[in-house]
Order: sequence, then structure tokens, then C-alpha cells
Amino acid sequence: MKSIKLLFTLLVFLIFASCLQAQQIHGTIRNKQGELMPFATVWVSNQNKGTTANEDGKYSIKTGVGKHTVVFRFLGHSPKTYTIELESGSSDKLVDVVLEEQAVALAEVNVGGLKEDPAIGIMRRMIAMAPFHLKELDAYEAKAYVKGSGKVTEVSSLVKMLGGKKIEKEMGVKVGSTYVLEGINQVSFLKPNRLQEKVISNRNNLPSALNQGLNLRVTQTNFYRPKVWGGLWSPFGPQAFQLYKFAYLGSFTQDGMTISKIQVQPRASYDDLFEGTVQVVEDTWSIYSFQLRFKDSNGSYGFTQQNALFQGVWMPIQYDSQVFFDAFGIKANFRYITQIKQYQIKVNPAFVVKPAIIEERLNKELAKEINKEKVKDPKMALGKELTRKKLKEVLKEVDKLEKKENLAKMDGLTSDYTFEVDSMSRNKSESFWEEERQVPLTESEKVGYKEADSLWIAGADKRRKDSINALPKFQFGQLYTGKFYNYEKNFIGKSLNLSSFGGGFNAVDGFYLDRSLTYRNRYGRNNYLALGTNIRYAFARHYWNGDVFVERNFDENRQYLKAEVGSNVFQMNRSNPISPFLNTLYAFLLSENYVNLFQKNYVNINYQYQFTPSLRLLSMVEYRNREILQNSVGHGLLNQDKHFEPNMPANEAWGNQIPNRGNQVAGSFGFRWQPKASWNRYNGVRRINNAEGPSFNVIYSFGTGDDQFQRINLEYSQFLNLARLGTLNMQMTYVNYLQKATNFLDFTHFNGNQTNFISANEQSFRALPYYAFSTTDNHFKMHVKWEPRKLLLSQWNILTQYGIREYVVYNRLQIVQGAKPGTYQEFVYGVSGIGKFLGLELAYPVGNWVPERFKLLLRFPF
Repeated sequence: MKSIKLLFTLLVFLIFASCLQAQQIHGTIRNKQGELMPFATVWVSNQNKGTTANEDGKYSIKTGVGKHTVVFRFLGHSPKTYTIELESGSSDKLVDVVLEEQAVALAEVNVGGLKEDPAIGIMRRMIAMAPFHLKELDAYEAKAYVKGSGKVTEVSSLVKMLGGKKIEKEMGVKVGSTYVLEGINQVSFLKPNRLQEKVISNRNNLPSALNQGLNLRVTQTNFYRPKVWGGLWSPFGPQAFQLYKFAYLGSFTQDGMTISKIQVQPRASYDDLFEGTVQVVEDTWSIYSFQLRFKDSNGSYGFTQQNALFQGVWMPIQYDSQVFFDAFGIKANFRYITQIKQYQIKVNPAFVVKPAIIEERLNKELAKEINKEKVKDPKMALGKELTRKKLKEVLKEVDKLEKKENLAKMDGLTSDYTFEVDSMSRNKSESFWEEERQVPLTESEKVGYKEADSLWIAGADKRRKDSINALPKFQFGQLYTGKFYNYEKNFIGKSLNLSSFGGGFNAVDGFYLDRSLTYRNRYGRNNYLALGTNIRYAFARHYWNGDVFVERNFDENRQYLKAEVGSNVFQMNRSNPISPFLNTLYAFLLSENYVNLFQKNYVNINYQYQFTPSLRLLSMVEYRNREILQNSVGHGLLNQDKHFEPNMPANEAWGNQIPNRGNQVAGSFGFRWQPKASWNRYNGVRRINNAEGPSFNVIYSFGTGDDQFQRINLEYSQFLNLARLGTLNMQMTYVNYLQKATNFLDFTHFNGNQTNFISANEQSFRALPYYAFSTTDNHFKMHVKWEPRKLLLSQWNILTQYGIREYVVYNRLQIVQGAKPGTYQEFVYGVSGIGKFLGLELAYPVGNWVPERFKLLLRFPF
């Protein structure tokens, strides 16, 4: 009897399972003209899940038995809703869908006599509500299907000649072949900013050389924030009206809601601004959808987003990113789709009811009353009529109430992102993918996967052997060529780096060779122990130099310790303003040497501790024995009649004497204060985010023994994004000597320049001699760089899209007293992006310190 019951139960289960597998809706989505609609969205409202059509407009989604509400959507077209009932035992349901273009009505909009485009009022309220939407959710979970596809369409003859064929042979990437990556990811969010993402399954048809640990991530960006992807300005951010022009294109009604379509145009062509259209849900002032694009010197980019309503909150259900790359002789197309399959959300109770945002200029008296009213309970006030000004005030009060709770939840972090990959993600069956993907593969994708899977299976033995052979092995030839022996896995493990030979030429050493050896043991991304040594041999002096060090970074990136002992040569200015490579060219070919060196035997300990995100301790103690060196060679290869200047540079404050060799114990103690800095964490690694916040350094330095001095450095630096006015980068330093230095090596030296080349160092003078104005007197130094959006050449959009940028620099050095009191100034006009990486600068020194009136420089980005 039991066996009959068991057999009956098993039979019922099998019948039920087969019915479940069969209950799916599928078909093709087209427009009214019969054209296929690739990547149209399909959403089953009653099951809170969806899918997307493939590139051929075909879709399929498993729903099971019952009555289902299915919504089909495509940007610029009216959504179409079907009620589809699937009965037990029925076969798949074929539903072909035709979507019509959205009928947008240019209905009269009551603007109360205001002479402005209706889009202005709509976007004002939209921008005002953006911070509200950022706080709507306490938590959410979602499963997503992500798909990336790409194809190299063209490679220039030059690239082929330089290595294109080698890339194709070694990496397997072929021109014209389409490569596809897919993933099923689970994401979870917890207020205020904790996000976890896990790859459940992934697959691709990439060549085996590239098919190692590559995973797609769910598109994570939020256009309610001022910036997206770090540097692009959102049209819904607080600076939007400075950067964009908006135009009303009309409205339509859906489910009793008015959706307005707004055109977005940048006020100036720039690579951090969008253009396109956005659709806004009126009254709640939420994103319904948008279709935006931007360009830079490497190509053009398109980004679309579609939202759907969940428990009163408009949530993204599809992202579609497209890249058209055209640079460096390579043309390629990429597409990245994220389709949210399921949502489970928890709405912040205080944000369930949306405020009614009134237009102040149409309701002046009411606006005055609302603005005068005191906020007793900010969370209750969110459900009332508010002006944009009052909403900002209320949200600020809500922030204060939630700040302590949020900090406790986040352990002091402003963001915490974790990404992990399931160990079995590559081993999911085809049936799993048919169940989870629900986006039919195109014929070309099926062929590509079949080939890739067969190659993957056939190459299993080879990969296993290669993985063993890939472990670095020592060969005698590597003693000459150098080698990086990497045994790390997921940023944990050991590595050994034997550098190749480096070297150069200068007046002190003649020709020299150097190389280094570093052993590193990683316990995490920023948790490591390193041991190393550097060796240097000067041929003209017949002298060996070198040092050894031990370095430790630990405590979640809070603490850093380095101890070093050695005997080596250094530039007199320890910030190394003179490029050894550039000096080699000048010295060897033109007999012009600029590197001035001294010998130092030393023991050094450097310790830094991050107390809070805002405050960091900086400390250093060193025992050193120092000696100024003499030239060992008289001239370079060419222009041999010209002899090198003495290694001891001329300086008015010091004179021409050579400092005596002496012993010194020196040190520095100070603090770096960044008042707006915060912690964020990425995969367990804690980092500081200061963005556009200021940075202040207060450092006390001293020297005792044969050479004594005391000084205090006060330093300020900040990068500011001025929206439509461009960017501003500032550094200011004031140095006060409590005790004047008794050795020239302890003077303050400046990053001058006597060549016609300049590096990317923003704290450098363009025409100031390297050491002529080194000082032990109190002084002030300032470097300011302004990069406007529009100046001269940047008036032409074709140049800005190519990557041409203009900037203006002002440098100032003011010595308060001493042998050379006075002020030196420079005005610089620069152009960058020439040939994608070079720049030109025209500098104009002001004052009697430099005889030149104009100086033309070639700028390198390194």
C-alpha cells in the first residue's frame, strides 16, 4: 500500500513539474511598421518579475498557471498591457505584440502668465525632489539578468602592423566576431548605503585567453545623485540648470498619471554632459524613463533606463548601455543590458506619502506662509504641501534625525560595497540558464556558445597544465631581463618582483645602472608586508649604492609603517622635480646637466596613522650623514666644448660655498586634516573619500646635530568642480622658519623648471630656476589651475569632442625677507589633448627673477 501511495505521489509530482516547465509566455515584439524591437521589456506585474526581448525582438518568460498581467514596454512607445491566463496542462502561450509610438500631446500648460518653457517648472520640482527619492527605500533585494556583448568591427593597418595579428593569435579576438557574456546576479541594499552583490551564475563565449575570472555586475548608478559614474553630471542634479537647457516636448497619460517628456541639451559641448530626452512622472516628480547620450575623444555612448512602479516607488527595471568606440586605430561596439527580474522592497515609512511641491512664482502668498512655518516634526512634514526651499530644509532635518542611526548601521562608513562570485557559478546546467535567463538566444549566440563550450571542454587538460605551468618559474635569463613572480590569488598571497635594469647619465655618476628586488606578502587588498632592496652602481665614480626596507600596511588601511636603511644618492630637492630620463637626454646629448646630487647614509622610520577619516598623523625620524658630491665627468657626447656646471648649484642666500659633511638627526611630525572626508569600503578594503573637500597639513620639521633647523609648514589644497565654469585646482603653502637652516640641503627648494618640457605635476613652476631661489626665509607659495569649459579653442565643439582642453595657470612665490625678498609670478596658458596625450604651454614670467618673457613648453601626462 505504501509503495502505491509513493508511486502515486511521484506521478503527481512529475505531472506538476512538467506543467510548471511548460507554463510560459513567448512571442515577438514589433512596432506598427513591423520592425523588430530589440531589448523591449516584459514585466509580469502580479509576480513582480520580468525579462527582456533579445536582439531579434523575441521574448519568453515562465509564469506558471493562473491569470497574469503582462506589460510590454519600449522607449518612445505606449506600454501595452495584456491579461493572460494559463491553465493547468496547457502548452506555451504565444503572444506576439505590436507597440505603437507614444502619442505625446502638446497640451496647454498653465504657467500663470510666466514667460518660460513649461519644462523649466517641471525640472525645478524634479530636481528639488531628487534628494527625497534617494531616501525612499530602507532596503531592497533583487535578482538581475546581465548581458554584455561586443564586437571589434575594424582595425587599422597601422595597428595590425604594430601587433594586431599578435593580439588575434595570442588572445583569440577576431575582427567581426561577436562575444557575449551573461550573468545571473543577486543584489541587496540596506539603508543608508550598504550594497551586496553576488554572481550566482555566469557564462560567456570569450576566447580561453580572456575567459578567466571575468564577471558582469548589475548596473549601479542613480541619476537622482548630482553625478553618475563619478564624473558625469546628472540632468536631475542641483547644478543642472547651470549645465543644461530643457525644452518641453509634450505629455501623455498612463494609468491616470501624467508623464511629461523633456528634451535635455548641454549648454556647452563637453565629455561630462548628456543630451537626449527624459520622461518625468508629474506630482511625484519621479523618473519614468530616459534616453541619454554623451561623447568623448574615444567615441560615443548611449544610456537608457526604464522604471516601473512598486509600492509607490518608481524603481529601475532595465538599463541599456551602448558604446561606440573609435580610437587608436580600433573601432568596436559594446552593449550592456541589466534586466531586473525580481524586486522585494521596503519603503521608508516617512517617505510613503509624497509632498506636493508648489511653484513659488505661481503661489507667492502660499509659498510665504509655508516658508515661515516652523518644522516641528520633519518626517510628518514630508506629506504636506511644500515649497522647494522648504523641502530642502525638511530633508536636512530628517538627515539630522537619521544620522546617528545611519552611522551605527554603517560602522562609520558612507558606503560599503561587497562583490562575490559563487564558487559554482561556471557549473550551472543549460536547464538552469533556460529557467533563469528567459531571454531567447539569437542564432549567432547559440552557435557562439556551442563553439565556446566545445572548445572549453576540449581545452580542459590544456588549461590544467597551463595553470600549473603559469606559476612563475625561475630561469637564469631572468637575472638580466627581470621577472614578476606572482603567486597571489584574489589579492592574497606572495609575489616577488625583480625589476629590469634601469639607468641613465649625469655629471656626478656618469653612466649608472640600478635595479630593485621586492618581496610582498598580501593578507588582503591593502593589508601587506613588503621587503625590498635597491642597488645602484655609478661607473664614473666606481661606487656602489643601495638600501633595504621593510614596509607594512595594515589595520584596514589605517596604519602604515616603513623602516629603511641605506647609502644612496638623492636630488637636493627631495620632491625630485628633475626627471632622470629627461636629464639623461640633456646631459648626454647637449652637455646640460640639471640633476644635483648628494650622498646620504641613513636610517629612516616613517609612521602614519588614520585616526578618523578627517585626521591623519604623519611622522618621520631619520639619522643621516650627508655629503655634497663633485662632478665625475666634464661633458656629454655632443657639444663637448661646453662643460657641466658644478654639482653645487648657485644660490644667492647660500652663496657658492660647499656644505661640510655632517651628521644629523631629523624628523617631522604633523597632521593632515580633511574636514569633509569620509570612509567607504569596497570588498573589505577601507578607503578615504575626500572628493572636492579641502585638505590642510600642519607639519613641524627639525634637525639636530651638526646641521640644525626648525620650521613649520602650513599647507592647503583643494579641487573644486565649478559646474559650468569648469574646474579649479589650488595648492597654497606658507613656511615659517623658527630656526634658520645651517645646511643648504635643509633649505626649502622649489619645483622649478629650466627645460622646455613639463610633467603632470600641478605644483611646479614653469620658468623658475631649480635652486637659484631656494631659501631659509619665511615664504608663501601658491599654484592655481583653472580649466574652463569655454575659452578660446574650446568654442569649437569638434575640438572639445576630440579631447582638446584649455587651462590657465597662476603660480606665485613670495619670499618675505632675506637675500632675495620679493615676488615671482607666472601666468600660463595651456592646451592639452593634442594627439590624445600631449600638451603645449605658453608661460609668461612676471618680475626680474627670470630674464625670459615668454617660454613655450611641451607637456607630458606623466
